[in-house]
Amino acid sequence: MTDRAIEAREQVLAAAADEDSAEGEESAESRMRLSNTNRYDFGVVSAATHKSMQGNKRRDTKPEVLVRRMLREMGFPGYRCDWRKAPGRPDVAFVGRKLAIEIRGCFWHRCPVCSLSVPKKNLDYWEAKFARNVERDEQNLAALEAAGWKVLVLWEHQLKKKELPATRRLLYEFVRREDDPDYDEAFPVCEGE
Repeated sequence: MTDRAIEAREQVLAAAADEDSAEGEESAESRMRLSNTNRYDFGVVSAATHKSMQGNKRRDTKPEVLVRRMLREMGFPGYRCDWRKAPGRPDVAFVGRKLAIEIRGCFWHRCPVCSLSVPKKNLDYWEAKFARNVERDEQNLAALEAAGWKVLVLWEHQLKKKELPATRRLLYEFVRREDDPDYDEAFPVCEGE
């Protein structure tokens, strides 16, 4: 750990010890979450919040599974999930054609359309966490584009039931090859629908 990290940890533990002596709650050590890389040295998170955040899966989330199912239904199998060799490990990657699809949760990645609120407790921690997530997303996107990849970013709200037809069309147009028919030709709308 760096000197800055050690100093920050000591300050947070001292502040948390004062709170613990007053409130008699869980120990400061159990709430402090620091890594050796000095990544989480800016706040204290409760054990319940930490456990909840650990429960968030890296891959195979419901939105990802839905997108992959739509791709298979449209006739586009052959993708890689969470492919390590691509910068930022895109959620879905068509490696040969250098197409990447990022599926982002509106809350964690701060969707520009949804404008979701920030948790009221421990505001400094959450603002820093969200800022880090957004910065990492921008870096991954830039790295993919610099490596010659085309990237489609899908937000969680685009996978809601009322948005699915537009999202399905967007996905098809992004993934289709030049010799594939247009979306309307590939999936004609029946008169009764």
